Amino acid sequence: MRTIIVDDEPMAIEQFRFEAEGIELLELVGEFTSPVAALNYAKGQRKQGELLKFALLDIEMPEMDGFDLMKELRKIYPDIVIIFLTGHEQYALEAMRMKADHFLMKPYGHEDIRECVERARLLSMRSHKRILARTFGRFDLFVDNRLVVFSNAKAKELLALCVDHRGGDVTMEEAIDKLWEDREYDSRVKQRYRTTVMQLRKTLRDNHIEGLFESRRGSCHIDARRLDCDYYDLLDGKEDAVRKFDDTYMTEYSWAEETLGSLFNLLD
Repeated sequence: MRTIIVDDEPMAIEQFRFEAEGIELLELVGEFTSPVAALNYAKGQRKQGELLKFALLDIEMPEMDGFDLMKELRKIYPDIVIIFLTGHEQYALEAMRMKADHFLMKPYGHEDIRECVERARLLSMRSHKRILARTFGRFDLFVDNRLVVFSNAKAKELLALCVDHRGGDVTMEEAIDKLWEDREYDSRVKQRYRTTVMQLRKTLRDNHIEGLFESRRGSCHIDARRLDCDYYDLLDGKEDAVRKFDDTYMTEYSWAEETLGSLFNLLD
């Protein structure tokens, strides 16, 4: 796990490095005595498409205390595991109240760090999203690495349109214009839309991910936070997504050409 440690005492960092020697799961990629420097590093890593999985933070530090640093790091990496290093029990309790994942009491030894890293590993696995949307090439949805089979093509296309909107509302008018472009906007096509919504809900419910999609009178949307998506990763500038982009996007849907054009402009 790519990890940073932030402690304003250089000796504390040196001691941690010594005690952590030989723990294979721990990949210490950054050591900082300055919280601001650590935050700038995290921002730079995000821009380069690199993930930080784990941060060990001291609490009492100049410039910014550990609690404020945790809040800022989670704005960049919502799923990062945060464990505080502290020699004060009252701070340990405060750390848990502030939604830290755990704390490590000073002084600590090799086995304490090993247990801490294992806890971080399990927490990191738990935060991994179960749902994956693949948009480069044809559109597909996966749950726990298993392809979701849609019995209705329009239901799948409606979900694809919602993925394309990245959590923004898709109005009934827009959905009908995209999915039934040759049909007049009347009561019959509106009923087709409502039937499609119901069929999509059923497919998602059968795959135990019904919380992904929400609809209300006149519009629908997805909760984009619940899924991983190559398109979203590309917009975030992640190098892996940039490499995988093959100049195609939801090729089965003509309306997706507009988004494809914006991606070409983005990458120029």
